[in-house]
Amino acid sequence: MDVNQEQKWLKPMENRLSCRSFIKKKIEKEILYDMIRAGTLAPSSGNMQPWEFVIIDNEETQSSIVAQTFAGFYSEQAPMQAWILEAPILLVACANYKRTKARYGDLANKWVEIDTASAVQNILLAGVNYGVYGCWVGGFKEKSVSKLLKLPPYIKPIGLIPLGYPSFIGKPKYKMDPTWITHHNEYNQSFFI
Repeated sequence: MDVNQEQKWLKPMENRLSCRSFIKKKIEKEILYDMIRAGTLAPSSGNMQPWEFVIIDNEETQSSIVAQTFAGFYSEQAPMQAWILEAPILLVACANYKRTKARYGDLANKWVEIDTASAVQNILLAGVNYGVYGCWVGGFKEKSVSKLLKLPPYIKPIGLIPLGYPSFIGKPKYKMDPTWITHHNEYNQSFFI
């Protein structure tokens, strides 16, 4: 692979950032489903693909879910993460425990959320190519969201992903140099103690 190809491949990853401010513009259905398709290409334990996604584009349902979030760093004065309401789409990433447990039993508990998070990462990276950004929100009342979405007991919501076109694009945050966190054949002294 030549350097130009490598740089092109890395661009979505380098440009991905968490977006918490959106313009009033709908995401085209084809784009949203292309992003979700990218999610389904993620690796998963035993190829069990435990992810399920609930698309929330209804303001009333979105408001009900946002009311179940915990105040975050960027909304210290608010009882919830109200900025989510700016997003035209709220994607609820869910883990289907039944699907993976059928093969792995209780060992599935360790893997289904990791596998689903991998799918979300692919969705967020695919969005960058379309100018659609999002943010992983993990601070919410799981049981309340499950009830609002009528999820069966074996489906667990693990993340709320507001998606939309950003009102501004900040700079991606600093990322550690790979040499600081890479070890060969055995763990060596970490760069960070």
